[in-house]
Amino acid sequence: MLMQTAGLEAGNGLTVLTIDSWEGFAALRHDWDALHRRDMQASFFLSWEWLAQGFRANPYRWTVLAVRALDGALVCVVPLKYRVHWSTTREEIQTELEAGGRLIWSEYTGFLCEPALEGPALAAAARALSEMPWARLSMRYVAQKRRAEIFTEELAALGMEVRFRSYLINKGETNNLLCPQVDLPEDFDTYLARQVSANTRQRYNKMRRRHFDTGAYRIEVADATSFETELDGLLENWLTRWQTVKGESTARRVGGNFRDMMMAAQACDAAFLPVLCQGERRLGALGHILDRHNGVMHYIIAGRDTSAEEPFIGDALHFHSIEAAIDKGYVCYDFGHGNESFKYSYGAEDHETVYFDVRRPEPGASGYFDLLCLGEAMRRMEGYLKDGKAERAQKICRQVAELFEV
Repeated sequence: MLMQTAGLEAGNGLTVLTIDSWEGFAALRHDWDALHRRDMQASFFLSWEWLAQGFRANPYRWTVLAVRALDGALVCVVPLKYRVHWSTTREEIQTELEAGGRLIWSEYTGFLCEPALEGPALAAAARALSEMPWARLSMRYVAQKRRAEIFTEELAALGMEVRFRSYLINKGETNNLLCPQVDLPEDFDTYLARQVSANTRQRYNKMRRRHFDTGAYRIEVADATSFETELDGLLENWLTRWQTVKGESTARRVGGNFRDMMMAAQACDAAFLPVLCQGERRLGALGHILDRHNGVMHYIIAGRDTSAEEPFIGDALHFHSIEAAIDKGYVCYDFGHGNESFKYSYGAEDHETVYFDVRRPEPGASGYFDLLCLGEAMRRMEGYLKDGKAERAQKICRQVAELFEV
């Protein structure tokens, strides 16, 4: 389905297209790629190639607001993910929206924009969004604070309730919206001399001389033939470490999300997975995603053999990855979400992302439920019937039937 809704109608000629089919998304690629190259705030996680990995596998669970100028140029993109929610207050099924990249657990989310038109283009996208049926919009890990403000200010002006939220984990000890990053110099020796402490530098040099110059340990980087095997080994170690903390069911679900994310990166030739080895034994590994456009290496996940007694596993892998990023000419090593203390020993400094929540105080003209979510609503109704919640299933059936009444 390809629909067109009004954008800004007076003076600037902007038009907003709402695209929710694979064919419509595929047709955007050329213009999307060109806009991505022009946008200095565009990350790999907003690229067409990356989002295609999630959109292709999840039909009817996403939509894209695409803003075009009068001359047809694509000037703004807002990718969104759909989910369904049962409202106990209203006793009905509702559509909720998130950032589209979260279908494959993107590290960062946000908006693709023509820099000179981000104000009017984001406002046009927000107005088009306000005319669509949904109850709540939640976007986390937006690495573009000003764009988030422009977008939400327009939604607030249209009567939406907007709230910027904190996001603390580990019993409040970790701010997951802070993302420590290392600015990389032109060579690794300069990095060691200027960006880490004397103690850290001595620790690295001692480790290298004792364990790597002697050949006792080595680091191998997974290639196309070994990637999936090495990733599974990393995730097995990760699961062993975290299933007692998170519970087995949750840990397996989260581990599956990490696997999907890293396999999507590999499909884009954007994965980097170094493995620390002692003989044939795998002691640990790190999974990264590469943003070649911006010169950023994103650290995503670590897994280490919990029986290994070597204290330098994390150091060896992170220092190797930072050196590899510098050798590739990258300008940033990103430690990802969370201000855990170990990240700062590598010279990282905080970069902030934002998390906002938008709610409709009252249903719009199109209500709270989008028919694009019909299949998921039917699956939810089936689940309620299996669980003996027949009254709730009947209410969903009645609600959906009313949407088709003339």
